[in-house]
Amino acid sequence: MSNITTNITNFFKNLKLRQIIYFAIIVLLILTIFGIDLYRAQVVSRQYDQQMGQRWSKDMRCGQVSMFFSEQEGVGTDKVNEYVYNINKGLIADGVQEADASTQGSGAVWNYCYSSVGSAELTKDLKTVTAVAIGIGGDYFQFHPMRIASGNYIPGDTLMKDYVMLDEDLAWQLFGSKNIVGECITIGGVPHYIAGVVKKDSGKYVKASGMVFPTIYMSFESLATYGKIDASVLATNGTLGQYTVASKSDDESENGSTDVDTQAKGIVCMEVVMPNPVENYAKNFVIDKLGLNTTQVEVVDNTARFDNRNLFDIIAKFNVRGMQTKPVIYPYWENNARAYENILAVAFLIQIICAVIIFIMVAIVVVQAYRHRKWTVGMLVQKFVDWKYDLESNIKYHNAKWKYF
Repeated sequence: MSNITTNITNFFKNLKLRQIIYFAIIVLLILTIFGIDLYRAQVVSRQYDQQMGQRWSKDMRCGQVSMFFSEQEGVGTDKVNEYVYNINKGLIADGVQEADASTQGSGAVWNYCYSSVGSAELTKDLKTVTAVAIGIGGDYFQFHPMRIASGNYIPGDTLMKDYVMLDEDLAWQLFGSKNIVGECITIGGVPHYIAGVVKKDSGKYVKASGMVFPTIYMSFESLATYGKIDASVLATNGTLGQYTVASKSDDESENGSTDVDTQAKGIVCMEVVMPNPVENYAKNFVIDKLGLNTTQVEVVDNTARFDNRNLFDIIAKFNVRGMQTKPVIYPYWENNARAYENILAVAFLIQIICAVIIFIMVAIVVVQAYRHRKWTVGMLVQKFVDWKYDLESNIKYHNAKWKYF
């Protein structure tokens, strides 16, 4: 052991300045690779909208798949119910769940949510705010577990379509407080009741996606009936968030209809979490069982989107990455995820370049060491034979020593 330590010490003592710089560069490149790995892990951990697969079950490997539709596709709750039926049927056929299983309860093996984007005018007393409206259905807040400021999420299975959730900006504009659970606002002249207040998603890419305006989360049916479904609303020219105060003499009568439009169309996103026993099973299952036309519908495997293989595919197609050939407007959380996909793809490319440089530099060292070697293959073979003989002799000696104990 002392000889090995002495040899290592002498090796470093005899290094020349250029050799020290050479090895320092290799160490720096290795540290760069590990540093980027830590950065990537940190970024991915913050993408909670993309991690429903990991949260859904600890007993089986699950995946999250998102489908993005154009408004012209005309997807409504009837189509969603058809998709739910086909997914259940397909999972039973594949032996993944029993015939009496569903998306609810402790025995559920899969779940879903859907959403649309638009705007709505909200009134509290004399105050009116035009806000971004996210029309939701299913267990939306399981897939998008935003931080709660007060109250609770709207339950995914609720039959009451007049519950809403506000973000903090909107709560302060209308009430001057975030502790407003149970308070009432009117949308289209119809009362809606506040279930909770959430903290707005933050980050420069979320803001770049248009989420800079006050936001309300309401049932898809309520948005279709009392608001306006328009996926391009986040590209507004600034009219959203407009705050007005009426005079006391203005008419405040509630004249809206309370019957929601159950046949409304305009769902732009459906998300599914389900078993994913092998890679791409969940994504291919959804495409096949729902008969999706992937030239019109964007299908994303959220679970694998930040993996090395997917990032490598992005690098390979980076020149056409910005092209959009499908008539789809992504919701803000997908735009945010796609922005980080691009960033992490570049980070992964830097790791690849560092690894290639390290390989080349180490190869040069090995080749030079081989050219200036003071040993032969025969010498190495003889050393190995001697080492083997000594090992066998030691074993034989110890066996004989302890034979009668």
